[in-house]
Amino acid sequence: MNKISVSSPSNIALIKYWGMSDAKRTLPANRSLSMTLSRCVSLYTLETLDDSSPDEIYWRAEDGTLEAADPIMRLGIEQHVRRLRQCSDFRQPLRIATTNTFPTSAGIASSASGYSALALAFAALFGQLSSPDQLSGLARLSGSGSAARSLLGGFVTWPGDADDPQSPARQLATAAHWPLHDIIVVVDGSAKTTSSRIGHLRAQSSPFYQRRQQLLVERLRHLQHAILTRDFSRFADIVECEAIELHLIAMSSVPPLFYWQPATLSVLYRVQQLRRNGLDVCTTFDAGPNAHVLCTPEHCPKVLAVLRELDGVQQIIPDQIGEGPQVLTQALF
Repeated sequence: MNKISVSSPSNIALIKYWGMSDAKRTLPANRSLSMTLSRCVSLYTLETLDDSSPDEIYWRAEDGTLEAADPIMRLGIEQHVRRLRQCSDFRQPLRIATTNTFPTSAGIASSASGYSALALAFAALFGQLSSPDQLSGLARLSGSGSAARSLLGGFVTWPGDADDPQSPARQLATAAHWPLHDIIVVVDGSAKTTSSRIGHLRAQSSPFYQRRQQLLVERLRHLQHAILTRDFSRFADIVECEAIELHLIAMSSVPPLFYWQPATLSVLYRVQQLRRNGLDVCTTFDAGPNAHVLCTPEHCPKVLAVLRELDGVQQIIPDQIGEGPQVLTQALF
């Protein structure tokens, strides 16, 4: 095989990974729990080149043309490929093309989908289509811990072993167990000015950080139970608490990080109204201004109609829980 194409999904953290115990090895300060998405994916095609060729890295634009990747994207891909090569015997130069089906670097976990896709494609191209455990570890090498979760579908915990921060992600429940929808409300699709990695590094400067760490073990246990029993009321309370607390830590770090915008709060307020009116719906956020509105399938049409009426919304991306990465038959070039 000299060419491979894959897709890997974004995921939305329900219990947030925010803060590192070891930044060099991308080890989290706490366990996280996420929901793998279905339609928000990163696509990668990798092809081997002659040994004398340099690596080629492209971004595929919406019109299908290949453009040279911008310097920031190129650097991230080069660094990840270098780490992947260090874990293997394969040094052949590569032609790499990638694209996303959703806004990039806007707080919708494009690094998680992108770097997990790159790890999967690299392993598959060289005949080492590794186990989910091995792929989860390869994805983490990118420096995006969230990428470790995108290699599995459904609801995912990372690290999988509470006593081992280096352990791979583990699936808590399949997508079929609870087919929740995620309506992504984009209030700003531009790249955020402060990366999540910087936010991780600043997190411990917040005066509330240590208290959060004390609460997380029990909170994770309660959320796992809510998912396994499909208790949306309990699920919603925990998920929104987590979302607000993440941004509390960011806003109180030194120097502070402000990801939210006025329209972000409008989405949160309106969703809370809908829940008080009896709908199964709640809101969460990653490190960015855009909202993930989670709901049950039967209430999705009503929620979607209300969100489309809100001011300040640039785009709505209807998504839902998904089964994880795929090897594709169609290439980007």
